Amino acid sequence: MPFLRFFLYYLPRLMFHIAGLFRIFNRGKKAFRKALEKEGLPDDVVEVLIAELSPDVEWKELLRRKT
Repeated sequence: MPFLRFFLYYLPRLMFHIAGLFRIFNRGKKAFRKALEKEGLPDDVVEVLIAELSPDVEWKELLRRKT
């Protein structure tokens, strides 16, 4: 039964936590863009700042990494 408990309880819970991480990361990125645009910066400057200051996370590699 531990195998069944994993699939019915722990796996969905883990997946919701991972989805929450994605949501928080994307929400922060959107808020950063919105704050830059609110300051009146040109679109090309906003794009460069987002590309330089936004942390680029390789989610697939991070999730597949074995520690």
